[in-house]
Amino acid sequence: MTEQGAAGMTGQGQPQGQPQGQGQSAAGTTEQQIGAVAASNGLGAHRAAFASIADAQARHANRVGIGAIVLLVLCLVCLATGYPALLIILGGPFLIAVFAYFRYSGMAGRNDGARLDLFERGLTSAYRGQVRAVRYESTGVLQDIVRYTRYGQTTRITYRYTLTDTTGQQLTLSGGYANPEQWGPAIQQAVTDVHLPQAVARVRAGERVEFGPLWLTAAEVGSGSKSVAWNQVEEIKVSNGFVSLRVTGKWSSLSTTSVSRISNFFVFLAVADYLRTNSQ
Repeated sequence: MTEQGAAGMTGQGQPQGQPQGQGQSAAGTTEQQIGAVAASNGLGAHRAAFASIADAQARHANRVGIGAIVLLVLCLVCLATGYPALLIILGGPFLIAVFAYFRYSGMAGRNDGARLDLFERGLTSAYRGQVRAVRYESTGVLQDIVRYTRYGQTTRITYRYTLTDTTGQQLTLSGGYANPEQWGPAIQQAVTDVHLPQAVARVRAGERVEFGPLWLTAAEVGSGSKSVAWNQVEEIKVSNGFVSLRVTGKWSSLSTTSVSRISNFFVFLAVADYLRTNSQ
């Protein structure tokens, strides 16, 4: 590890979401592995660390497990005292609790020891004993955030980011790390900061820059054979997961591909906003 990288790891090595003093021996070994991988891939100074949520998942599994035991006892009491109807009523919740217990226990086991570290020029993901590195300059980002609601209230949010590691393999980061609402935007911003100037330079040089099915030039934006001149575009926004343009007061979808499947979509939006604004 370089001197700069070692200093960063020492100063900010305690992952967010991990209580002080827990897992210090394992964390020390992981930090050494992370430091070595970060140094060998030239990721630069350490910025932040995010711990696994395995402990929280294990605690939830234990609570569910206690509930399952209570329901089991009640079911046995009903069986012994001759109340089969009540047994049927309690049997359903008992089976659901058992399923939930094994589900959360399995998730906790898979996420145990996981850790995400952000650096100046990339990130590392420690998962199931393997540490993988991503450089911002050589990766795209696919972002898939799903908000679940019931009666107008958000019940949960799932996060999924897909990147490319330094070996060219796909790397998926999901809710197994603490505080995805922090590390997700941080990764998007870092990748955008690197790729935006490159995309703008290519457009100024007269190139057509493509983002999956979407493409843009200095004169127009389009998808496939459909295109619109920038001076006709009044606004660009994401509507129901798809890119929409307002042209002469009317909204229309630019592509039938969901933005969650378009790599570096935030770079596209930034370049598009720049070209739209400067064409007016």
